[in-house]
Formats: sequence, C-alpha cells, structure tokens
Amino acid sequence: MSVIRQFGPSWFTTVMGVGIVAVLTYTSPFPIPYQHDIGAVLFGLLNAIFIVAFLFWLFRWIFHTDEALNDFRHPARALFYGAFAMGINVVGNDYLLIGSHILNSGLATDISKVVWVAGTIVSIFTVIVVPYLLFTEHEVEQHQALATWLIPVVPPIVAAATGANLIPFWGGAGTQFAITALIFAMFGATFFLFIMISGLVYARLVYHKRLSGEAAPSLWVEIGPIGMSMGTFSTLPLKTQAILGQYANMLHVIGLVFSMALWGIGIWWIVISTMHTLLHLSKRGEGLPFHMGWWSYVFPIGSFTSGTYALDHLVSYPFYTIAGFVQLLILWGCFAVVFARTATGVWKGSLIQWRSSHWTRYGLSNEKRTA
Repeated sequence: MSVIRQFGPSWFTTVMGVGIVAVLTYTSPFPIPYQHDIGAVLFGLLNAIFIVAFLFWLFRWIFHTDEALNDFRHPARALFYGAFAMGINVVGNDYLLIGSHILNSGLATDISKVVWVAGTIVSIFTVIVVPYLLFTEHEVEQHQALATWLIPVVPPIVAAATGANLIPFWGGAGTQFAITALIFAMFGATFFLFIMISGLVYARLVYHKRLSGEAAPSLWVEIGPIGMSMGTFSTLPLKTQAILGQYANMLHVIGLVFSMALWGIGIWWIVISTMHTLLHLSKRGEGLPFHMGWWSYVFPIGSFTSGTYALDHLVSYPFYTIAGFVQLLILWGCFAVVFARTATGVWKGSLIQWRSSHWTRYGLSNEKRTA
C-alpha cells in the first residue's frame, strides 16, 4: 500500500520510453541484426510495465484517493498526466506496428484502435484540464517556466501521429475522413500551444539564471512535439490518398516542406540541449542528479527519430535513412543509461520506497506500514 501511495503518473514516462525504443528498433529502415527479435522482447516488456503501472495508478485512485487528487492541485505533478496519456498512445501504436506481426493481425489492429481511442480521450482531457488548472488554481512564477509545461499539451499531437497510421483501418471513406479531421484538429491544438509555451521557455532561458542541473533534462522535452509534428505531416499524405483525392498531392508537398523545416529546428534544440547537459557535466556545472525526469533523454529523442523515419518514408532518399539510424544509436545509448539507472533506483528503494530500511528512515513504524 505504501508503494501504491507513492506511485504518481510520472512513472508512465517509463512506458513512453520503452515503447518508443521498441517500435523504432523493430521498424528501423536501416537493417539492424536481430532488430525484430529485440523489438519483440521490448514489446513484451512494454506490456508488462504498462499493466503494472496502470494497476498501481488505478489502485492509488481507489485506496489513496486524496493523494491522487492532490496531483491535480500540485503545479508540477499535474503535468505528468500528459505522460499517462502519451503512454497509452504509445502502447496502441506498438500493437499496430509490432503486435500485428506477432499476434493475429486483425486482433492486434483492433486492440490498437481501442487503445488509440482511449488515449485520444485522455489526451483531450489533459490538454484542457491541466492548462485550465494552471490558469485558475496553480501559482507559478516566470522563472518556473520549463519545457515540462509541454507534457500535458503534447498528448494530442502524439495521438495525431499514432492515429495517422490507423486511418486506412477505419472502414469507409466517411469514417476515415472524420478521423483525419480529428487528427488535424489535435495537431492544431498542440502545435500552437507548443509555440506559445516554447516562447515562455525561451524567455525564461534569456532573462533568468541558467537552468540547474536538476532542471536541465527538461529542455529535451521540446524535441518531442517537433518529432511528432514531422511524423503526422509525413504520414498523412501516404495514408489519405484514397479519401483526399486531388488534395493528396498538395498535402504531400506541404508535408515534405513542413517536416524538413521542422527537422532543422529539432536539430537546433538537440544541440542546445546537449550543450546544457555537457555544461552541467563539466566543472562549471552542478552535475545531473538522477530522477524520473531523465526519461526526457529517451522519449523526446525517440519522437524526433520517429519523425525522421516518417520523413524517410515520404521522400525515400538515403539522407534521412542514415540520419534515422544515427538517431536510433543515440537513443539506444540514452535508453540503456536511463533504464539501468531507473531499475537500480527501484531496486535500492531510492526512487520508490519499498524496503524496511527506508520506512524506518522516514519514521514509518511497522504498525503504520501494515495499516
């Protein structure tokens, strides 16, 4: 019960990270030895982590309702309901792109569609409720504007990018057009919120003291919506030819130009974020204390890599194939470090207190533990 009480929505960042690495490894356009085997193993791990995380989240609402409600009252913890939404969308996408090759194809596609609908509903919930609470209930200062403010507004664009793959599986042309219209609407909501929040983050970087070592990983979050925007606009031209007719060629051109331009700004953010990371690893910095925010080194890079994959499918030139492979190697390096640190932190009880030594340290008697 103590573990369940501590289990907040930030833990769904592990679902996001494992899921994005699994699907990018499995679908790499650059051939990799055993890529399907590795992707399948990670897909199984993803399912296990998601089931455990979802059950812990559900039990927390049942047995520790006040703690769960307090997440929405806290300006930092409320943000991570976006991770919950994105985790659901990632699982659904993995069932389509990996599960359809392991399970019965029709069953995997149906699961993907059901999970996508659930993820879309939660995504719309977070993009409305969390910003509203920030506007009306939470008290924050300008210097607290971090890229983590993007976490609750990014889910609709993740739903858009993953939903684009599902368009051909939605029956008739009318239904497919409705899904396409929803995808464009979700992209519009997230992309312009992304621009506004990025402006606040940029202003904070300019006018206030530099980011601390603890906050430095948050900069990488900026890369996530860039990659998902690329993925959305690079995938839509290929999936909507049957329903858009004469407009499909126009969308192909728009998607190509838009995604290539976004790829450039994504590289800029990667360079800036890398420089901040190296700064805090140098003598001039404060170090990078490990916390769950380190998963910002995984999912955003994975999102950008997925956008590069989609752009590669759209243009079919080796430039983006090679770029995607290089990004995948970087992603795997980050994933290996963050996953190992997370597993170690869980085992030692530093990330989530489950050992008796930690209960004693924090003044929890045996009676309180078993209450």
